[in-house]
Amino acid sequence: MRKASYRFEKMHGLGNDFMLLDADCQPAGLTLPPDAERIRLWSDRRLGVGFDQLIYLFKKNKLQCYQFYNADGSAAEQCGNGQRAIALYFKNKQVAMPMTIHGVGGQVVLDHKADGRLAITLNQAFHYQQKNLRLPNTEINAYLVDVGNPHCVLISDDVSQEPLAENASRIGALFEAGVNLEVMQIIRDNQVRIRVYERGTGETPACGSGAAAAAIVLRHYFKGQDQVTVSMPGGDLTVLLNNACDKISLIGPAKFVYQGQIYE
Repeated sequence: MRKASYRFEKMHGLGNDFMLLDADCQPAGLTLPPDAERIRLWSDRRLGVGFDQLIYLFKKNKLQCYQFYNADGSAAEQCGNGQRAIALYFKNKQVAMPMTIHGVGGQVVLDHKADGRLAITLNQAFHYQQKNLRLPNTEINAYLVDVGNPHCVLISDDVSQEPLAENASRIGALFEAGVNLEVMQIIRDNQVRIRVYERGTGETPACGSGAAAAAIVLRHYFKGQDQVTVSMPGGDLTVLLNNACDKISLIGPAKFVYQGQIYE
């Protein structure tokens, strides 16, 4: 006889894909939140559901909360594309918006636009600095940005030619908790092109928090504008910044793929 099953939604934002698990929709007797071994199995694209990150939704002290997990089972603080997937999930459940959710990556306001795009706003102080990173036989000029999770942004003349995985391995080793790596090509003062290597997952078609980090670097180090188009292999995001750098909005699509059940 089969054991009780986890009920989930498969979603994506610009190809960055997610398995969304809402604690309120699960039968009794399941392990919640799921442990790292389960997450690793579910993330396998042959043996499981397959995803870049798991989104876990739950209630705490009557507040709606979120937690992200990487494909390797490790916890992740924030995910901009994942937040838009959450916004779509609650929109489909006809929850009134804007709505606020809470997690280790900070408070996030979810909303949707008349054109069908989803908008999420991160309300928190962001931190950024320029730093020379010392690697064996070389030194790299980098921009470190914390948007609820850590990012390292490198400037490139052509992001398509960058050895992203190799650089991510070398640079990630310098940070005790790892770091998400972006290579960024400046197109104009309101547009950049990036590729992203997410810690615990690998290269992804898009990364919302990585897009936010790139927009911050453009705005504060290269005289960029307050509204920036961030182009990624999976598509474009619009990033809106304020001068105080304590509020960032990400506007773009999210898609529902299917609902499913996965057994213990």
